[in-house]
Amino acid sequence: MTKDKKIKVNKIPKVSIGLPVYNGSKYLKRTLDCLLGQTFLDFELIISDDGSTDATEEICREYEESDPRVRYYRQPKNFGMPVKNFQFTLTQAIGEYFMFASHDDYWSKDFVEKMVMMLNADKDCSLAFSDYKISNLQGEGEILISVSSSNSMSPYLRYLSRIIDIQPVLIFGMFRRNLIENQDLKFFDFFEVNFGILMALRGKIRISNEYLMEWGIDGERKSYSITGKRMNYFPFYFSQVRLIYKNFTIFKCIISIFLLTTIMLNRWLKRVFSPQKVNLSFKN
Repeated sequence: MTKDKKIKVNKIPKVSIGLPVYNGSKYLKRTLDCLLGQTFLDFELIISDDGSTDATEEICREYEESDPRVRYYRQPKNFGMPVKNFQFTLTQAIGEYFMFASHDDYWSKDFVEKMVMMLNADKDCSLAFSDYKISNLQGEGEILISVSSSNSMSPYLRYLSRIIDIQPVLIFGMFRRNLIENQDLKFFDFFEVNFGILMALRGKIRISNEYLMEWGIDGERKSYSITGKRMNYFPFYFSQVRLIYKNFTIFKCIISIFLLTTIMLNRWLKRVFSPQKVNLSFKN
């Protein structure tokens, strides 16, 4: 925990970090120590506690008291949908750059610094991220994930690259806050993928070829739906069709929709004929 209360806090920090959390006390201290121990200091950390019933509130208030960069909000009533907690942290941000953080993830000490450098170096870059590891929080085991960049000057080619390399974790990259609005975080499954696609349309996505982030998995990862039921790909699919028609010519629309339909149909068929309660497991 940061004990130095003399940390300089700029009136308007360069970076805002939004950490939506619900019952995250198991790994929260580890994550907060990691974020507050970054080599880059000019940031604010906005924590939104969605009515946790564990020790999350106690931990967050302790860190808020010890580090002036921390702002803690406890929601009086659970939002009922995690996306709304993401939205809340975004509405409270004042920094030029923004990144979401999860309560059980981990970053290299210079992650924030390197993301800021990438955004500073290219005014056409909308989002910066890195390759990452999926790590087992219960013990040994990790999976290395390489992420493709979207550096073309053509929004169409950037769009295709994000459809081909579907990366929900791009939502944890650092992006220019003025390029995104609350309503861009949709209330449907794959809202994280939709976010990455929007950022690709609005600018380049640059990827550092270093494993600077660890996406923590508590032994296994269950298929995720914001409704708590089986994944529903249709709202995402139809939102993409509308997005395609809005941004591209007819010829490009035909190619894009064909590719999108093929990819989403493949996922839907796997879900129907090979339903899995767990889509990633480090357990024997």
